[in-house]
Amino acid sequence: MNRTDLVSKFAETIGIEKASAIVDDAMADLGIGGETEIDGTDAQDICDIIQHDNEGYIALVASELRVQLAAQERFDALLGNIPNPAVVVEFEQREPYVKSINEAFADSFGYDRTDAVGTELRTLLAPPGADSEVIRTDWWEQTGQSEQEVRRMTASGEVRTYLFRSTIVTRDSSQLEGYGIYTDITERKRREQQLKHQNERLDEFVSIVSHDLRNPLNVASGRTHLLLDDIEDPAVQEGLQEVASAHERMAQILDDTLTLARQGRVVGETASVSIETVAADAWQQVETEDAALTIETDATIEADAERLQQLFENLYRNAIEHAGAECTVVVSAPEGHEQSGFSIADDGPGIPPDDRELVFEHGYSTNSDGTGFGLSIVQSIAEAHGWSVTVSESEMGGTRFDIRW
Repeated sequence: MNRTDLVSKFAETIGIEKASAIVDDAMADLGIGGETEIDGTDAQDICDIIQHDNEGYIALVASELRVQLAAQERFDALLGNIPNPAVVVEFEQREPYVKSINEAFADSFGYDRTDAVGTELRTLLAPPGADSEVIRTDWWEQTGQSEQEVRRMTASGEVRTYLFRSTIVTRDSSQLEGYGIYTDITERKRREQQLKHQNERLDEFVSIVSHDLRNPLNVASGRTHLLLDDIEDPAVQEGLQEVASAHERMAQILDDTLTLARQGRVVGETASVSIETVAADAWQQVETEDAALTIETDATIEADAERLQQLFENLYRNAIEHAGAECTVVVSAPEGHEQSGFSIADDGPGIPPDDRELVFEHGYSTNSDGTGFGLSIVQSIAEAHGWSVTVSESEMGGTRFDIRW
């Protein structure tokens, strides 16, 4: 701001000659030259003097202008401290022109304030070959506050992706002013795209494995069982039974691998489901022998019911496999409101502290007949929901798995 800017503020209400006189007198009192650039603090001091030396309408105008200048100074300080690129625009025929930018905007887009202020925003940021009109309409597509993903070009010609948040407000004299903040999400979008491609390749690999391995495995298993029915030699039958058992193990490993690849990493549509209902349904799908289930919660959670049931089934199988056919399994939820989640505990021998982190690794198993994928699937399903899963000692001396969010 300079003398002319300040005079024009007063001239709107008291005329140019009177405004010039009172501003010059106040600047002289402060020892400020007429051509000196005036910062926000100087401008407020000038208004203080004008208010003090005058009465009536002039004093009122000086007071109101000082309040406006103080508010603008606070806003400028806030704008300067926003860590993301931020821009203030004024509109001419709905076209956004840069009024102010913060340091983060200058650093991110490569324009200093001198180059940016007064320039059409789309002249600065429109990517090559893109319809620059979109930069104008981005401000007007939605009423009130807007948030959208946009592509913008920096001064060096690099096109990056931003999350653009904007709002338009009415300032003095019905002048519209827009405020926009750009959050650079270029690297995040690249990672998302890489992950998408990886998942597509994984799905393709899973389809190949499912088709090319399962079909010959089914043929081998079928032929083995036919031979078991036809051959009476005990020694040969014993050997064939070992082959049949190996086929069954291979099939289980294949099923668990496909489950982990296809279903463990994602969840479908979620809904409010009863832990008690899902836990009970899962128990019916597992060979529980003489084991007993106790459910001590009637809580509901937001989850993919099918994936949640699979999580329970795998934990039940793990409990029966390690705690024995007559074990007791307890499903409960933490008391009070300090934590959200549920637990599955058993009264078996438990897991040594040094092994508790290993149990979630692919292929880890202390049972020679186990595939080592069951708990890995549990962890994948939990993480796909945004939950965590940990293992500790249960109150019954066995193992407890805590799922929390």
